Amino acid sequence: MIARTLPVVIVSLFCFWGCSQAGAPIPNGAAQSTTAGLFGGGRPSQARLEYFDTPSKDSWPLYITSGPQESLWFTEAFTAKIGRIATGGAITEFSISNGQEPEGITEGADGNLWFTQPGANAIGRMTPLGVSTIFPITGSDPDPRGITLGPDGNVWYTEMDDGYIGRVTPQGVITRFEIPAYLPEPWGITTGPDGDLWFTESVADAIGRFDPRSLKFKPSLSVPTPSGTPWGILLAPDKHIWFTERTGDKIAQVAGKSIREFSIAQPASYPEALTPGSDGDLWFTESQAQDIGRIDPRTGEFGQIITLPSGDIPNGIASAANKNVFFTIDNYNDPNQIGEVMLH
Repeated sequence: MIARTLPVVIVSLFCFWGCSQAGAPIPNGAAQSTTAGLFGGGRPSQARLEYFDTPSKDSWPLYITSGPQESLWFTEAFTAKIGRIATGGAITEFSISNGQEPEGITEGADGNLWFTQPGANAIGRMTPLGVSTIFPITGSDPDPRGITLGPDGNVWYTEMDDGYIGRVTPQGVITRFEIPAYLPEPWGITTGPDGDLWFTESVADAIGRFDPRSLKFKPSLSVPTPSGTPWGILLAPDKHIWFTERTGDKIAQVAGKSIREFSIAQPASYPEALTPGSDGDLWFTESQAQDIGRIDPRTGEFGQIITLPSGDIPNGIASAANKNVFFTIDNYNDPNQIGEVMLH
């Protein structure tokens, strides 16, 4: 284990896409541990972090989800692979058959991993053994991004450029539905407590809603902050929809037909993805501030921030079977990593 220092540096986040060759699974890399630096207001806490190097140095981990084998699964953009990390930290990578980069990822009702491929305009399916199948999307430029398991047993995803959401059956049959909004550019998507699909409209600054039973859209909810850029979205344990506002520097809750916003203390934080933690808080990544934040959904109070090492850019975040929180890190100088917040 190697201790690391934790200065805070504000950097800009850019998205790059790379190419790679298909290959066999690769065993896990090294682990590092440290005590997290904390700053800001809110409830005091201590958190120990573990870091696990991805076997592929330039993997660029993006999004992560809980999945089969009591493991977490994550997408790797530059290497065109799906990674699996066990709660003990062992990482295995699986190459995607078409060699194209993945982004969003979720577990399907069939026990497989489903992922989006923006560059290939396709949806991918990978078995727990690493066998992948690709399903192309028919459209001018779909640019699929977010993906989730729907209440109907199908997988649903967003098309950022075309302005659609799509349904994918376990057999890979895709049906697309055009969002009735001007330049919605949808990103995140989740199943709500009402059985509807809820999704973020990043340019339209709205939260969209679609009934998978009637196959009809319901009225969108406008985000109060202009140019807030709603991004990540989930159904929280409090049975409300919560989402991040990437350029609005806010975490927000859908309460009935209105939206409640909670401002993050530090500016230019760029909150991206969020997940419920075993401690009752919602944990989220701040990609530009290079922090891990958390908020109590019961009170709207922010917990103290976990400051990551300089250069670490957190993206996706998910809770694991061991009740800890895992997040993805891309880094220009060091091996790309998966981080773990040790809550237990």
